Amino acid sequence: LDCRAFGGQAGASARIENYLGFPTGITGMALMARAYNQAQKFGVEMVIPDEAKLLSGDSNLSGYRLDVGDGETVHTRTVVIASGARYRRLDVANLAQFEGTSVHYWASPIEARLCRDQEVALVGAGNSAGQAAVFLASQVGKVTLLARRGSLHETMSRYLVERIQAQPNIEVLPETEIVALEGRQSNLERVRWRNRATGAETTRPIRHLFLFIGADPNTDWLAKCNVALDAKGFVRTGAEVAPRHGLMETSRSGVFAIGDVRCGSIKRVAAAVGEGAQVVAALHAYLAQNGGGVQSEPARRS
Repeated sequence: LDCRAFGGQAGASARIENYLGFPTGITGMALMARAYNQAQKFGVEMVIPDEAKLLSGDSNLSGYRLDVGDGETVHTRTVVIASGARYRRLDVANLAQFEGTSVHYWASPIEARLCRDQEVALVGAGNSAGQAAVFLASQVGKVTLLARRGSLHETMSRYLVERIQAQPNIEVLPETEIVALEGRQSNLERVRWRNRATGAETTRPIRHLFLFIGADPNTDWLAKCNVALDAKGFVRTGAEVAPRHGLMETSRSGVFAIGDVRCGSIKRVAAAVGEGAQVVAALHAYLAQNGGGVQSEPARRS
């Protein structure tokens, strides 16, 4: 079940260059399309859009009930939570005014065409920000990369830092934050930022802003589900929540968490894929220990 599209943040990545088997890189959409076709081959039923709202029930009695969509329920013996994370937003009063037209949370060829040969601003200092900056630099006139920290080396892989340094049309502004967005209706016209060390402010005629400032776990729907979360809202798993639980199992028996939503996970595509493979073995073991095989009781919708 997914409320938007398959692939999550990976599907929206402009280019993934550190995933095994693709030495020249691959776009997130292309990788997720292959994954979608492969999953269908093995009999996976994908329901999009359909949003999980409440998890109830007891694995020791009749199994779990998952409330989804508008009045629908799914009855199942096990649940895998892979709800990922939501993009963080700038603390700027009128940000919503420009979202969807001038403020972007990913950098695909569609966004690149919108701002071809223009100057764009990009906020972020992680690998996703670096990948987006390098991709956009090949399509636009100039990329101004703003980072709150003093150096990209603190949060970005070295190969990406080196590629950014090699691009003549990428300007990196460390210790800098956006303080205002100006424009009319939904069209951004100017961006103002401030150097955190000196306090100096700069206004540039920029019509497109890209935000890669991390994400928060998409776990609001779990608040009343008795699934243990850490202080930041990520799902806790393993022995720290239940002595006999495996690495991926949550505080509720038969409920597993994988990928970005799991506390302590490595926020990388390869890590998420690996956890997805690992949880399959955990599901087999759980169902074998609690009666019945994987094929015995498929999820039922009502």
